[in-house]
Amino acid sequence: MKKGLIYLLFLFPLIAFSQVEEENQSSSPEIVEVFENITDTIDYLTLKNPMKASLYSAVFPGMGQIYNKKYWKVPIVWGLIGTGVGFVVHYNNQYKEFRGYYLDKLYGYELENPTLNSMDIRQLATLQDDRKRNRDYAIAITALAYVLNIIDATVDAHLYGIKKDPDLSFDPVLMQNNQTQDLALGLGFSLKF
Repeated sequence: MKKGLIYLLFLFPLIAFSQVEEENQSSSPEIVEVFENITDTIDYLTLKNPMKASLYSAVFPGMGQIYNKKYWKVPIVWGLIGTGVGFVVHYNNQYKEFRGYYLDKLYGYELENPTLNSMDIRQLATLQDDRKRNRDYAIAITALAYVLNIIDATVDAHLYGIKKDPDLSFDPVLMQNNQTQDLALGLGFSLKF
């Protein structure tokens, strides 16, 4: 009985999802036309490899953007990751310093700084924990910037060969308020049919 139930459970999905193919299947002309329009907008000669772009960005941040020829993004990537690393180093040094003050106070040694010497152990522990928390936040934000760098390079490589549609555009426009006659900068959307 159990073997029959097991066989039934294995065979039922095969029977339930089997389909009969017709020999004279022809795709509709609308689908073929849409597919031809899509292939017309892709330039296959200039495609970039997304795996290569993501690997480059993972090994050396910003290298995937250079591979995709998006040179203006490289200083942004380096700035974000470099700033994050700077904050990690800064807060880690402060954490180690306050950890030393906390341990000295815990073992009964006099501290060199009179302000820190007047604090009790709980206050020093709070300062130490605050620096550790800030360091951990800086690590998390730096890791997020690193991952976003890889994702950006991968997406740019995927979209690199697609031609831009000239019928769809966003342009800056200068608008005038009719009541106050003040000028304001805006964003105009145009779609040509």
